[in-house]
Amino acid sequence: MNIESADVIRLIEQFLKEHNLHSTLEALQTETGISLNTVDNTVSFKDDIVKGNWDAVLASVEQAHVPQAKRIDLYEQIITELADLHDISPARALLRQTEPMELMRAAQPDRYLRLEQMLSRTSFDSTRTSQHAARNESRRLKIAEQLLVEVSTAPASRLLTLLGHSIKWQQLQGLLSPNVPYDLFFGRAQMVAPAEDKAPCKLLTTIKFPKKQCPNSLAFSPDGAYLATGSADGFIELWNSTTGKIADELKYQADGALMMMEEAVTALAFCDNGEMICSGAKDGKLKVWKPKTGSCVKRFPAAHSQGVTCLAFSRDHSQILSGGHDNVLRIHGLKSAKMLKELRGHSASVTSAIFSEDMSKVISTSDDGTVRIWDASTTNCIHTVVPDADKHGLSAPATHSALAIPGSPSEFVVCTKSPSIYILAMDGSVRKSITVDKKSCNEFLTAAITPQGKHILAVSDMSILHCIDITSGNVDIVANKIPNNDVIGMACHPVLNIAAFFSNDRRVPIWTA
Repeated sequence: MNIESADVIRLIEQFLKEHNLHSTLEALQTETGISLNTVDNTVSFKDDIVKGNWDAVLASVEQAHVPQAKRIDLYEQIITELADLHDISPARALLRQTEPMELMRAAQPDRYLRLEQMLSRTSFDSTRTSQHAARNESRRLKIAEQLLVEVSTAPASRLLTLLGHSIKWQQLQGLLSPNVPYDLFFGRAQMVAPAEDKAPCKLLTTIKFPKKQCPNSLAFSPDGAYLATGSADGFIELWNSTTGKIADELKYQADGALMMMEEAVTALAFCDNGEMICSGAKDGKLKVWKPKTGSCVKRFPAAHSQGVTCLAFSRDHSQILSGGHDNVLRIHGLKSAKMLKELRGHSASVTSAIFSEDMSKVISTSDDGTVRIWDASTTNCIHTVVPDADKHGLSAPATHSALAIPGSPSEFVVCTKSPSIYILAMDGSVRKSITVDKKSCNEFLTAAITPQGKHILAVSDMSILHCIDITSGNVDIVANKIPNNDVIGMACHPVLNIAAFFSNDRRVPIWTA
């Protein structure tokens, strides 16, 4: 269906009329040559003419494009009736100060002169006025019939209504999130100012899974509208990130046609613009989905020989980095749907992996207790780090939760299964070591970075959330314990001070500051 530009202009003209922007409306009609030609209600418009409610009639006609001959007939009738009522001043104003009457004087001087003579009478016969009543009624009906041909009616607020319908349709199709402010003019979600970094400390809501289901992975969408979960039964679901309710504005979810893997979903990652989400499974397979439609766009049926443990998109969305229980990292091409590179060197399961900001390096952690920094082009391992090797010797605790620090491309965070967290540089040096009291932590289970990159949030084996200042190294302990036992993983909202956690107890508590 083609949309005519004239229709768009009329929608704008109706908006201007309804908001009393009459000068702008007149200028638009003059410049485009397109007139609105509508009245609020044709029945009421006709009724106003028949009853002689001339103020209302003139207001409607002024906003419509009516042929001058019909406007002249209308004004002549109004002047005649005012003369019959001996209401001379407004009658003379209409005769001498309006455009239709000026045109009559130029084109039909005799007709104009008759009206001047009518208004110049010094005496008026009330009997004659009564006799004219029947004639006026007939003329009003004729004028009404003539004007109704020229005007039409349209539902009120058509422009806003159509825009509202468009947005609603896009929400139903999953093209827009109903939870994020939308900039209609630029056609994009409004940017929400990041909140001051604070530790989530109280329960906001809880996502509860049915029996025989439990979450095995989760990730927030980049705009923060959704929280994606991957469960043991293979389903991938998107939830409202602040209410914890299923996002049923996504039609495929409302219809029950969920994104699904054949085995348990063990890893999830969104690309930076939120247009794609990658899922990894216990059987080593990867799938890439369009979260707005639920359609699978790429499959990697043999990404790993064992379960997938971690995923990350490249900044240009052309590659996916994955790690698995087979001790290997792989880089997959989205265009080719093939493995591009393989990074071997870990002697135990890979627990986390990320690209450096410039995509020149890959950082990985492993159950073997090492942190490895790889050249992404050559796949060579350029640094192998064992945090606090002097302290732990050969029994170094497993490393996990490699985290990029927003605004600090040369550094990253690594957790260990110990009470220590480390900030490392891309050259493999340890910039900072932070160890917490064993009263609150025997070992850290999972960690994430707050939206502005000022704090590390880390959960201990005692279900205690620690908030660590990246700059000072100061540690604050959140008073409330996370209700889950043995937290497996967590994620931080990209904008707000919200964090989500999961374990094997079929619940995902979402906390807020």
